[in-house]
Amino acid sequence: MNATRQFRAAVIIGYMLSITWLRRNLMSLVWLFATPFSLLFIITVTTGGRSFALGVVGSLLLVLSTVGTGIAGDATWYRLETKLQDFFVASPVNQIGYLLGIAFAGLFFASPALVVLLPLLVYIGLPLISLPVVLLSLAGVWLFSSAIGYLVSTFTSNLRNGWQSGLLLSVLVGIIPPVFYPAEILPHNILLVAYAIPTTHAALLIRDAMGAAPNLPYWSPLTGWLLIAVSLAIALAVTSRVARWRQP
Repeated sequence: MNATRQFRAAVIIGYMLSITWLRRNLMSLVWLFATPFSLLFIITVTTGGRSFALGVVGSLLLVLSTVGTGIAGDATWYRLETKLQDFFVASPVNQIGYLLGIAFAGLFFASPALVVLLPLLVYIGLPLISLPVVLLSLAGVWLFSSAIGYLVSTFTSNLRNGWQSGLLLSVLVGIIPPVFYPAEILPHNILLVAYAIPTTHAALLIRDAMGAAPNLPYWSPLTGWLLIAVSLAIALAVTSRVARWRQP
């Protein structure tokens, strides 16, 4: 299959694994909304609304990173329980097409939360002209999280460990980095570690697009874009080389 057909197959896989499920079970959206919107509520109340903008940015990034890292559990389920991955191994769909398909499933599943959070972000100060730039940074976080979630799933031999790995990854990628709080409060050495995580740069780029340019050592919008691109390229390269497509 050429690249166009792989992409088309990925969209179909994503639709099959997300929209068809949501149409039968809307209650599954509770899981998606629970953590990000709970954190947004707590941050807004405890700060008297002063950190509402940061809470919206953090919630948006947490949603996308969670549906990406959650692939660690979903893909483990497809491989061990339903044997769905074996079906695609025997089909013309390659590993990257399959990865993109289950990543699209997470993105489609997250669409109701995005419909709420993106307009809210515009309402609180993001210029419409900057929205494409923000969407591009969010796409980098989503693809990076999906790649590492899928990579972990191919080495997971127990379904429970798959779900637990996804939760751990979501904390490491979506909560610990400075997305719900300003990066300026971090000590210098810890800030340098935070720079290694794409969600840090996505949050800083969104703040910059909203007119609250971060004043941080060794960081600029160009540096943020470069490090997101490098992180994504490394994650995809490692996944394509190391992930187990055909199981031993």
